[in-house]
Amino acid sequence: MSSGNREKDRFLIIMVGLISYGIILIGIVIVTFFIVKNTFEKKDAEVSKAVGLYTPSETEEDADEEAFDENMKDVDSETALQEEEEVSHAVSADSYLSDGRLDYSKSLFKPNERDDPLKWNDEVFSLIENVKEPDKAPVNSYLLDRKRILLVDDKLMEFLIYKSPENHKTRKITTVEHCSDNLDVIDYYYDDNGFVNYAASRTAIIDYPVDISSGRITSRYYFDKDMLVRYSYCEDDKATVFNAASLSEYSSGTVEQYKYLEEEMINKAYITYNAAESIESLKYIDGYILDEYDQALSDVTVKLYKSEDMSEAASTTTDGDGHYEMTIPTDNEGTYVLAAYKNEFDEVRIYGITAMEGSGVYYVPTPRLTYSSDGAEYTAQIAVRDSVANDMPITDATISLRAGLNCMEGDIIAQTDLDMQGNAIFTLQSGNYTAKVSKNGYEDSYFNVIVTMAKQVTIGFAVADVPDKKIQAVLAWDSVPLDLDARVITAGGKNVFRASSDGVGALTAETVTFDLNEKNVYRFYVSDYTNCLGGDANSDGMTSSGARLALYGSEGYIGTYDVPMGHLGVVWEPFMIRNGSVIPVNNYYNVIEQGSYWTSK
Repeated sequence: MSSGNREKDRFLIIMVGLISYGIILIGIVIVTFFIVKNTFEKKDAEVSKAVGLYTPSETEEDADEEAFDENMKDVDSETALQEEEEVSHAVSADSYLSDGRLDYSKSLFKPNERDDPLKWNDEVFSLIENVKEPDKAPVNSYLLDRKRILLVDDKLMEFLIYKSPENHKTRKITTVEHCSDNLDVIDYYYDDNGFVNYAASRTAIIDYPVDISSGRITSRYYFDKDMLVRYSYCEDDKATVFNAASLSEYSSGTVEQYKYLEEEMINKAYITYNAAESIESLKYIDGYILDEYDQALSDVTVKLYKSEDMSEAASTTTDGDGHYEMTIPTDNEGTYVLAAYKNEFDEVRIYGITAMEGSGVYYVPTPRLTYSSDGAEYTAQIAVRDSVANDMPITDATISLRAGLNCMEGDIIAQTDLDMQGNAIFTLQSGNYTAKVSKNGYEDSYFNVIVTMAKQVTIGFAVADVPDKKIQAVLAWDSVPLDLDARVITAGGKNVFRASSDGVGALTAETVTFDLNEKNVYRFYVSDYTNCLGGDANSDGMTSSGARLALYGSEGYIGTYDVPMGHLGVVWEPFMIRNGSVIPVNNYYNVIEQGSYWTSK
C-alpha cells in the first residue's frame, strides 16, 4: 500500500474515533442531565409538598392517601390514648356509694379490648419501692394520708394513700379491709395519669410490715392500658404465672377465671382511686371519762380546742359508758387541748393531741373527774427509776407538777427533790397531773400522775440523754404480773428491735433503743405475751393495765401514747414514725398468730 493510502486510512480511523468519543460524551452528558434533573425534581417535589405547593399525580395521590390513612390511625390512637390519660377514670361519688357506704359490686370500669402482645412495663413499682433495701424505698418519704369508710356489708375499709412529694399525685393506695377473722390487704400502684400499673394482695391476721417479694403476697396483677397482661398466684411459696398472650393454651375454665380477675381488679382499682380522692381526711378522737372512783361518767361535755388560740374545733358528750368520740380535719401543724367538765365536777384538761395526716385514731388518756365539793387531799408518793436500769432510783433530781395530763408548760403547782430512794411525797387533791423530772445527764422526762382515793402511788421512769439519730421508747404499765412486750419493725419487716430486758409491770419498764433513719419507716407494737401464749385473744389484760409508751429523741421528750380503754385484745399498734414524724395509728387486734412475733420472745 502506498504511503498516501496509509495516511488516508489513519485519518479515517481518527475521525471515527473522535466521532464515537463525541457521541459517547454527549450521551453521558444527556444521561447525567436527566439524572440530575430527576433528582432535583424529586427534591423540589418533597420541598413543595412540605409547604403545601405540591400536586401529586393520581397514582401518587392514591398511594399517599393510603399512607395518610395509616398514619392517621396511629395519630388517632396516640391522641385517643393521650385524651384517655387526661380523663383519668374520674366518676362521681354517687356512682360507687350506696347510702354513704362504699360499694365495689357496682361495675363502673371495664378492661380494654385485649391485645395479646402487650407486655407489662415496670413504670411505677420499682420507682417507688426497693425490694432489696426496703428501708431505702422512695415510698417511705411519700406524703401519707389515711382515710376510712364503711363498706356496704358494714366492714371497715381503710385507705393508706401515698402521694409523690414532687407533684402530689397518688402513686400507691393500700386498702385494708377489716374482716371478722383477718385483714384483706391490697396494694395498688398507679402511674402519673392515674392508670393502674400493678397490684398485690395478701391476707393478714395483724397488719405489720412484710417482705413485698415474699410468698406472703399471694396474688400479683400486672396491667397495661387497662388490661391484665399477667397474673401470678403464690401458694406454699410456689408461684404459678398466667399470661394474656398464652390464654389460647389454657382451659376454658382458666380463661374465664382470668377474665373474671381482670374485670374485678380493674373495677376495684379505679373505684378505690376515686374513693381515696373523694373521702374526707378526718382525724378520729376517742376516749373515756371516769370519776375519781373509776366509775363511768355520762353526759360529760367534751370540747376540743386549738392550742394556738383556744378556738373550739369540736364538741360532744359522753354516753352511758363514759365513752366519747369526735372527728376533726387533719392538721399537720397544730396541736389540740381537750377539756372535759360537768356541773358537779372540776374541769380537767388534756394537752398535746395531734391530728396529723396518715394517722388513724388518737386515743386520749383517761382522766378522773373529781367532785368539786369533795376537796379531799391525799398523800401521794411518786417513785422515779431509770428507764433502762429499772432497779436504779433517780436521785439528785427535781420533780415538778402541773395540772392536767400531758401538760408540758404553764404554772408549776408543786415541786421538790427526789430523795435517795428516788421518791417524792406530795399532798395533793384528787385529780390529774403531769410530772417533770430534771437531772443532769438525763432528758427532761415526763409522765402523768393520777391521784384518787384508790391510787396514791405512781411509778415514773427517767430517760438518760439520748444520742443523736437515736430514739428511745419506754413502755410502762401498772398491772402485776403481766408480761407486755415492746417491739419495733422497720419497712419490709427487715429489722425488728426489742427491749434489752423483759419487764413484768409496775416497777419495771421495757425500753427499746434504735437508730433513726429518716428514710425508713418504723412501726411500734405492744403485745400481751401473757395472754397471747395463754390463748386468750379477747383478754382485757392490756386495755386495763394502764400501759403507756413514751418517746424520747436527742432533742428530748416527743410524746406519750396511752393504751385505749374498753378494747379487748392482745396486740396494740400505737404509732409509726415516717419522715422523722410520729404518727398515731392505734390499731388493736384480738387475734393471735401462733408461732409469730406475739407468741415468742
